[in-house]
Amino acid sequence: MRKSPERRLQFILWVLVFAIAILFVDFIICMAVMYKSSDINYTDASEIMDSLSYNSGEYILSDEESTQLQKNNEFAFLLDSTGNIIWSKNMPESLKKSKYTLQDVAKFTRYYLDDYPVRTYIVSEDRLLIVGKLNADIWKYTLEYDANNVLTFLEITPVLFIFNIILFIFVSIRMYKARQRRIEEERVEWIAGVSHDIRTPLAVILGNAQMIPKESSIDEIKRKSEIIESQGLRIRALVENLNITSKLDFGTKRFEKTKVFLSVLIRKIVSNTINSLDIDAQSKYDFELNIDDEMQKYEVLLNEELFERAVVNLLNNTIRHNPDGCQVYINLYKENKKTILEIGDSGSGVPAEILRRLNQNAYAETKSVGKHGLGLKIVKKVAAFHRWKVRFYNGEDVGFVCRMEIK
Repeated sequence: MRKSPERRLQFILWVLVFAIAILFVDFIICMAVMYKSSDINYTDASEIMDSLSYNSGEYILSDEESTQLQKNNEFAFLLDSTGNIIWSKNMPESLKKSKYTLQDVAKFTRYYLDDYPVRTYIVSEDRLLIVGKLNADIWKYTLEYDANNVLTFLEITPVLFIFNIILFIFVSIRMYKARQRRIEEERVEWIAGVSHDIRTPLAVILGNAQMIPKESSIDEIKRKSEIIESQGLRIRALVENLNITSKLDFGTKRFEKTKVFLSVLIRKIVSNTINSLDIDAQSKYDFELNIDDEMQKYEVLLNEELFERAVVNLLNNTIRHNPDGCQVYINLYKENKKTILEIGDSGSGVPAEILRRLNQNAYAETKSVGKHGLGLKIVKKVAAFHRWKVRFYNGEDVGFVCRMEIK
């Protein structure tokens, strides 16, 4: 199934929205860190005014408060209603103007006083107290932050950047997996829908093909009807295999395991397979079922649907690759406390290279080998689902054998 441009665009938009959201969260975190760590303290205006006395025509600040201003690296001064400086302490020479205008007051109240961050206090009806910092370690633009805290922000920025990358990759992967999951579910649904649509016409084809030999005496017509029936059965098996493999690959169905008598289940599968063959095919294939006595009441935890599909695929594989007939044997026995199921034939066997590829662990996910296609892949998938070991080899008398170690 091809990816639609709308889905690709939707995925890109989600990624962009998430990236913007990350940047916004980072901004909030940085502002919060700077706000929490901000510790910009100015000497309290009331303390200064309480320590300021007027004596003999001049203002005098107490020694204790002078020391405090010096310790805080601050300066302070008083302006009267006309803008004249009537008192100052530690005031830089560059600020000692004869008079400050209303425009000057408006500027330094909001921003800086000649590059010095200051705070302005109304201490009486005709007095303004200005307290400023002598260093340039404060940035002021509506809000005030210690320059050291800005450095803290710069220090945490790389950490946030790395965290953002990790978070972005993690969420992108999760979004991609969720998107792939939806695509896989749609693919399985599509396969199931196609399979359902095929079943009805296929049933009609098979039904009519089976009726033709009974109603016609012409050998050529009978032969062609048998070909139609056999090919129809192959299509039906292919559809069933396709459904099973899609469900196993994409995990859209939960395959429950139940305890079953293995000998009973195998007998039923073999019997149904023989009964599905026509009279001519039944005469060409000799089925031999060997079950040890100790295995007659042996129970195994498995999924019946998957197990039956695997065994049917092995039996069909034998029949399909030995059109002239052969002996088919099914053995169930114990070997060194292991339960062994062998399904083989007396046919022509399989080339060594194909056997090597069949026994590779990744065979179920690779391109089909020769004529051994989806059927044997499903056998390996079913074995992997049950955590069983499976091996393919040529028997002593040449034929092809599948050996399963059942837990």
